[in-house]
Amino acid sequence: MSRNGAGSPGGEPLVVVFERWATTRGVENSSIKQYRTMLARTVEPFFGTASIKGITSAQIEKWVEWMIHHRCYKPSTVRFRFSLLMSVFSWAMEQGLADANPCRPVKLPVSRSRTHRDQRAEIHIPSTDTVLSVISAAPARYRGMLWLMAGCGLRLGEAMGLGRDRISFADRLITVDRQVTCDRDTGSGRYGSMQLRHVKWREDGEGRRVPLPDLVALALRRHLKEHVTWGKEGLLFPNATGTGLLYPYYWYGRIWRPALVAADVDHFKSHSLRHFYAASLLSQGVPVSEVSAWLGHTSVSFTERYYADLLPDAPDRARLAIDGALGCNRQEAAASGMSRIVAVASA
Repeated sequence: MSRNGAGSPGGEPLVVVFERWATTRGVENSSIKQYRTMLARTVEPFFGTASIKGITSAQIEKWVEWMIHHRCYKPSTVRFRFSLLMSVFSWAMEQGLADANPCRPVKLPVSRSRTHRDQRAEIHIPSTDTVLSVISAAPARYRGMLWLMAGCGLRLGEAMGLGRDRISFADRLITVDRQVTCDRDTGSGRYGSMQLRHVKWREDGEGRRVPLPDLVALALRRHLKEHVTWGKEGLLFPNATGTGLLYPYYWYGRIWRPALVAADVDHFKSHSLRHFYAASLLSQGVPVSEVSAWLGHTSVSFTERYYADLLPDAPDRARLAIDGALGCNRQEAAASGMSRIVAVASA
């Protein structure tokens, strides 16, 4: 019997099955680390040693309520963790470890559309003046990273993993196919060692090609002139001594936060520079399909959903496009006996 009243009619404990699901399917170490965090903070504290076969839909509903009211998780976090647990049960059924998936009948109290609205509301887009102030306040050795994030939409790990051979000043393009992560297997069961690996979702090695604006190219040329690269990959932004990979904790503690203080701006996450990039492109009417490709999103629909509020002038563009297309054909329509249809449309 678990601490939450789950029965134990045989079968392995849910936490044991969850651990096996997380570690035996060949997923990225970064994902394993994320799954184990969920297991330790959300699954084990609630379900305890309950058998996977004894967990009911009613208990799943109580677990959801517990995450909302006790853990105070955001709707997006609740939905994400619920979807993972549903995947665990589905996998367990395939392996013959569970007879049913108790997550399926459960209806979350927060709809998917509400979750998406909340996610969009959480997006912070700094002003141009703020971005330029923070870049100017950052140490010269790492200033180019901020240019890459705000001017090319790179994630922090992608900027850390950029090598000289991935920059084509002639073609004015950057190839993004590697990133620095803290998910290397240390051999102790913990995943915290640094490694340079392919970008997630791009296991084919091709990566993505991102336009290189002139301002960013100028900043990178200056960086290459003043600072040496490191390693066989020719990384532009190694650690402070130029002897290894740059650690995220050093970046946040010694580069990012001091730059915010020096620029005298309110704290915001460095990932907001990537939001600034997306907002700048979308506000200028760049097609969302192109923005999605340059950001490295898995689908255009994800980009549209995530940045829907950044497209307030989309209806105006649609109206102008149709008015222009049909308006240009008024005379042709009249000549072919279609003037009455045009008149009705104008009424």
